[in-house]
Amino acid sequence: MRFFDRALVNGRSIRVRSTERSDGDFSVGHVGPELDARRRAVVDRPWVWLSQEHGTSCVDVDDVGLDGARGAAADASVTTRTDLALSIQTADCIPLALWSDDGVIAAVHAGWRGLEAGVIEVAIRSMQAQTSAPLSAFIGPSIGPECYEFGVTDLDRLEATFGPGIRATTNDGHLALDVRAGVRSELLRLDVATEVDDDACTACAGNFFSHRERADTARQATVIWIEEA
Repeated sequence: MRFFDRALVNGRSIRVRSTERSDGDFSVGHVGPELDARRRAVVDRPWVWLSQEHGTSCVDVDDVGLDGARGAAADASVTTRTDLALSIQTADCIPLALWSDDGVIAAVHAGWRGLEAGVIEVAIRSMQAQTSAPLSAFIGPSIGPECYEFGVTDLDRLEATFGPGIRATTNDGHLALDVRAGVRSELLRLDVATEVDDDACTACAGNFFSHRERADTARQATVIWIEEA
């Protein structure tokens, strides 16, 4: 499991945890006692999880409540609440945890489709509706360009939006997408400081689930919450 903690200006702290294969399956398609136990092993508080769609919908948990947010058809969630945790499930896409210095947090699922559609900006604008404090980001493990062969038509379009840094080559010489570079570009454009940029590849590292490489149905979870002082 990956660990990240950061103190906030008000005496509270941000906690981010990103699981690995050895931590078990966090897929929301298998809700039950075993999944509840895995979640409690990461953090013992209510989790917000989403029915992710590779789109741009962002759920404000403060508006809809815990019951309204859980299982919502969305790819991002935002809250100021300190009694719950926001989670994203991935097996190649980028899990993104965001926070403000004064305690607004977000969790974002950013595959290439969501990145292109603008899910990161939607989540950040939702946060900025609640705070003017600086924002920071944790970019979790995802498929790396060395394993992410990609079609030229889609890549040309993405390059036009996110710059030449997204164009890469796989280990065997094929055209590839560096989706992390696209995320970094978007965060820079939106004035968000990247605190952690984890370059572990979910496809070729042995300790992650990968949908693209191994057709895994299991998922990692990346979770963010606020710890009171």
